[in-house]
Amino acid sequence: MSLYQFSTLIKHELRYYFVTPIAYVVIAVFWSASGFFFSFNQLFVSAINMVSAFHNMSLLLMLMIPFLSMRTFAEERQNNTLELLMTLPISEAALVWAKYLALMTIVLLMLLGSAVAVAILSYFGDPDYGPIVGGYIGIFLLAASFSGVGVLMSSISTNQIVAAALTWFCLLLLWFADYGASLFPSSWLVYFFQHISFSVHYLDLIRGVLTRGTLIYFISVIFLTLVASVQILRSKAKLKTCPSDLKRERD
Repeated sequence: MSLYQFSTLIKHELRYYFVTPIAYVVIAVFWSASGFFFSFNQLFVSAINMVSAFHNMSLLLMLMIPFLSMRTFAEERQNNTLELLMTLPISEAALVWAKYLALMTIVLLMLLGSAVAVAILSYFGDPDYGPIVGGYIGIFLLAASFSGVGVLMSSISTNQIVAAALTWFCLLLLWFADYGASLFPSSWLVYFFQHISFSVHYLDLIRGVLTRGTLIYFISVIFLTLVASVQILRSKAKLKTCPSDLKRERD
């Protein structure tokens, strides 16, 4: 598959997002909510930094990304168009990555719109841009991990609502995974639960601190979820071709 064909597939996915109002609504709600919380913190809490803004963005992304990711494959199955896509000369990996990159383009638009807060801080003060840049990179990685989980849940679902619900469940499970450490206070499982918890890693992200362990964690989540999505598509494609192969053998 050529780079031109791959970019065309991404453009097609992006265009499909904006055919329905869901992308407009999610982006508008994210911009409005993040702007409101930022203004509230500046005016009433006097928090002249981006830490609280990044915290609110993290929670908003966990709430809204399932609305965007639910359609990636579940809608294709509902409309019976996934089989048509699978007949095209594109690999399952290219299809998953195209849908994922289109989703991340929407997420990037959401985060770019929230950067107005940085301009306001620059106008009224002299912020340290290092933690702000690091915080945005961290929030992007967090959103990328959320999106990977969303694509995976959509790849195993035949209904968009079910895909969104499964994504929320998995994100909440991973967010509060560190609570499981209290069940095994004297076991190596304490480190396991703390390591897989989104909330443990995001504490450094919202302060603009990107450690090697945190980077490896989020990149691993993205990689594993997308690889799993590819394998699920391949297994389902094989299941659909096996009956026809058996029929030809009998004939």
